[in-house]
Amino acid sequence: MSRTDKAIISKVLCGVNVEIFTYPNGEALLRTVDSYPVNGNDWHGPYKDATCAEADFVERNAPPVITPEDLQRGRLNGTIAQTLEGVEMMLTMDRWTGGSCLTSFIVRPEARA
Repeated sequence: MSRTDKAIISKVLCGVNVEIFTYPNGEALLRTVDSYPVNGNDWHGPYKDATCAEADFVERNAPPVITPEDLQRGRLNGTIAQTLEGVEMMLTMDRWTGGSCLTSFIVRPEARA
């Protein structure tokens, strides 16, 4: 594919540098450019268009929403604990790279699993 057959746009989504590659037919691919682990830099997609690619990335990077019961259960089983800075974090699987990570979360009584 020649350079004229594609368009790559760089932008920041959720505080992460991403590139969106758009085919002439409108389909799009999205990747991070400097994330760790490096498999986060792999292209994801194809998506219907660039808007769908962005929406998927934003959804995957949104903090989990849990119930107070989930919070208590996580504290008991060790998947939620305080960091050295005193902030509670949850051990999860990164929804973009598939790797284990610590992430912040939101507690809402009406949250659904």
